[in-house]
Amino acid sequence: MKKFFTLIVAAALAFAAQAEVLSVCQGEYQSGVSPVYGLWYDTPGMTQSIYPADMLADMAGGDITELSFLTLANLDGSPWGMDFSSYYMKFSGGELTLALMEVAEDEFTAPVAMTGATVVATTVPVYGDLLLTFELDEPFHYNGGNLLVEVNISTPGSYGTTYFWGEGYYDENDNVTKTPAYYENYNYSNEISTSDLMAFLPAIDFTYEPGGAPEPPTPTEKTQTPDGSYAVVSGQHEVVVTITPYEGDVFYRIIFTAPDGTVTEGEWMEYTDAFSVYEDGRYRVEFYAIAEVRPLLVCATSTWPVRR
Repeated sequence: MKKFFTLIVAAALAFAAQAEVLSVCQGEYQSGVSPVYGLWYDTPGMTQSIYPADMLADMAGGDITELSFLTLANLDGSPWGMDFSSYYMKFSGGELTLALMEVAEDEFTAPVAMTGATVVATTVPVYGDLLLTFELDEPFHYNGGNLLVEVNISTPGSYGTTYFWGEGYYDENDNVTKTPAYYENYNYSNEISTSDLMAFLPAIDFTYEPGGAPEPPTPTEKTQTPDGSYAVVSGQHEVVVTITPYEGDVFYRIIFTAPDGTVTEGEWMEYTDAFSVYEDGRYRVEFYAIAEVRPLLVCATSTWPVRR
């Protein structure tokens, strides 16, 4: 008699894709340096910010199509009781590039630029604009990690002090509690003249199309081992895996070792129902769970032999 194995895991239903907007860092702080140092817009320069994964959890698995930075002119109801309606874009011309990359770090600890970000958009700022908007050339698939956002002055234009608003990371005495943003500027010989960290994250409106679920990478670390119970009932092995805490989608893949030692690694698949395996040999099942509240890597491994 062939033995078969059943695995049961709860999975969330995917929603149909439609354009949505995620607004982050709608704080009460301002910066004339990030995301663009307008006073240095007549020379090459670069600013990077890291947005932690938990801040972007609603967008995990989606495709980013556009993002906008907000000048102070967009601040409705200033916490300082001031009128910022005239604080629009005051640098212009030239060209900016936008690059994105998911990274392991959730903040900068030193003013050293990360490399490898993919350029996804270019724009030419217009004096008087209220938003600094980038329309992506191709959608950027966001898997759910910490997101590095890089703005580069690739072609200098006309300078002008411009203030953007966002979230500051200070305590009640204005001591820096976190340093998530980094910038560097260059003089006319393209040598770095300024390199510093800031306790500031610019406000961003992300336009994105939700996905059914993020594309899972190969798990590289086990951050939590789900509880597993195993029982033999009527000649069947029933495997029940409970992932706790768990609020999201589950992916799985099967690694099969045949009796002759041949190993076959299956593709990652979204798990929505029970499955059974029948072939003689040894199976290993790996799981990757993505929580809705905070991306959570869960690699559970179950191994059992199948023999007639």
